[in-house]
Amino acid sequence: MKPNLNFYPHPYLGEAVLTSEISKILNTCDDTKKLMISIYLIKEDRFLYCNRVFEHVLGFNSNRLIKNGWDFWFSLIIQNEVAQIKNRIFNFFSTPLVRDIITLQYHITNFQGEQICVKHEILIYKLKRKMFALNYFFDVSEQEEMERCVKINGGYRGRNFLKNQVSHVSSREEEVLKLIADGFSSKQIAEKLCISNHTAISHRKHLIKKFRVKNTAQLIKKATVILEL
Repeated sequence: MKPNLNFYPHPYLGEAVLTSEISKILNTCDDTKKLMISIYLIKEDRFLYCNRVFEHVLGFNSNRLIKNGWDFWFSLIIQNEVAQIKNRIFNFFSTPLVRDIITLQYHITNFQGEQICVKHEILIYKLKRKMFALNYFFDVSEQEEMERCVKINGGYRGRNFLKNQVSHVSSREEEVLKLIADGFSSKQIAEKLCISNHTAISHRKHLIKKFRVKNTAQLIKKATVILEL
């Protein structure tokens, strides 16, 4: 059965061929029960596609995300998380050739006023000379609650054991780590965090020492495992 895909037409972008190809790729996505999927055109800064699962899980018409873009989605994220998530997403889109996948986890409020824990995976693809981001949104609220119950009863995972082997990482150092993982240079990090280039370089050196690695590549690999960057 061919799904009724939600596409937002734009006659000036020459997307007829792209839309046709994506229709073939996603010919079953509207049949999914829980997986929310959207496609975002990076250069054009707009959503091309959004499946109907958003309506079932979150309670809003799928076309609202297509028409209103990221501003609408960010309005759903709880206040104390939105700034960090917004920065990470747009930083990721600014360097699509450096890193082609990112995984985020945060909380949103649906239209019934319920808080939902969302795991958000973004993958960068190029098709018909267009760069687009394939977004997967998973409702992991039940998983989060299960993990919370285990933790409050004394359980811990291997990652927490690894954390004990790393010297304390400050909130500022964690910010720097996330930017390093997103492919930013020390100079770019300094500009984004309003610190000197010398300070940014020092943070990078201290992090390499704390994680007991030899270079930035090893730092990213180890920090991703321990801190879930």
